[in-house]
Amino acid sequence: MLPICKMQLVVFAVVLILPALLSGGFLSATETHYDCMDLLGDCGDLSCLLAGSGDLDTYDPDSCTFVCSGSERPKVPRTVCTGDFRTCPSSLSEALRNLKDKLESAVNGVLKAKCPSFPKK
Repeated sequence: MLPICKMQLVVFAVVLILPALLSGGFLSATETHYDCMDLLGDCGDLSCLLAGSGDLDTYDPDSCTFVCSGSERPKVPRTVCTGDFRTCPSSLSEALRNLKDKLESAVNGVLKAKCPSFPKK
């Protein structure tokens, strides 16, 4: 059985790499379209992971929260909640990318703090 830090690293790698594999990003030289729903899903996965509450089940726009498979319901920033996910305007896409960057940085921070084998760069 893998130590907890290595398991966390594997989960982190899967969260980052799996979407690229599924969208064909590694298989094609062309740029793939990454819409707001994809970004929202990535943000939800990371939020639930950071909350220690399993995987993302769904997004609840009424309460502006992610619904995780565990009991936690991480809040979503208002700049994201008020956006139109159907048309995915650039302002919403930018807000989602910023949120995703912030969440990825938080996951990296946890791994650096808790996993001695995680690179400190």
